[in-house]
Amino acid sequence: MNIEVLKEELTQITEQKKFVLNELSNYSDLLDKTLVLKKSNGIYQYYYRDADDNLEYISAADKDIAKRLAQKDYYEKMLTNLHRQEMAIKRFILKYNCASVSNLYEKLSDGRKQLINPIIKSDADYIKEWYGKYCGAQNKYDKSSSYTTNNGEEVRSKSEKIIADLFYQYGVIYQYEPEIILHNGIKCYPDFVLLNIRERKTYFWEHFGLTSDNTYSDKNLEKLARYEKSGIISGENLIISTEAYGINLDVNLIEHKIKLFLL
Repeated sequence: MNIEVLKEELTQITEQKKFVLNELSNYSDLLDKTLVLKKSNGIYQYYYRDADDNLEYISAADKDIAKRLAQKDYYEKMLTNLHRQEMAIKRFILKYNCASVSNLYEKLSDGRKQLINPIIKSDADYIKEWYGKYCGAQNKYDKSSSYTTNNGEEVRSKSEKIIADLFYQYGVIYQYEPEIILHNGIKCYPDFVLLNIRERKTYFWEHFGLTSDNTYSDKNLEKLARYEKSGIISGENLIISTEAYGINLDVNLIEHKIKLFLL
């Protein structure tokens, strides 16, 4: 369960409530009235019930009153539903502890751990297994230039170093140029493979540094098409960064994507 998604939902509900309350302020003259519908010979007739429970007919000439009452009633019901949703999400967030299940094994004594086969791996075991699956530095293509990251690996460009150093700064688990096998059996070496340990989800990151070059762009569009055929899809488990002539690497945007997908 991603609590951040629920928090975003709460933010949307707050904005929707503000909108509805603002709209309701335009119906202050109708707050004590409720729309009542009746049907006669297939034709709707409209009434309103006032605070004293009196029922008054709304003539065709006054149909705008019926429209305003219907809209007012809709806003009131929407406000009630939004409030219920808001309270339900808040109660869930308050009680939900996403770490309680995964940390259960870790809280056991060493003696008990030796006797138990946990159904959920600890973070440490999961990370160790992940590193075994995605080994870094698998692309043997010669580097025309080399830059050393703060994590100690050699990367091919200054931009890749900046990106890798941001991963390191934010504590993101990653490997540089792992080897993966695409749907057609072709080996491929994404710039980075990364692990969101909170969600236990793997992402790939490709940096396209010469998007102004048509040949380079065509080659990488072909790569993206092959990725999609292999289930590596931009916005789902593929993150892309770009730069071009006159458009430098946007560090703030890189940080935004790290926070959005990887933390």
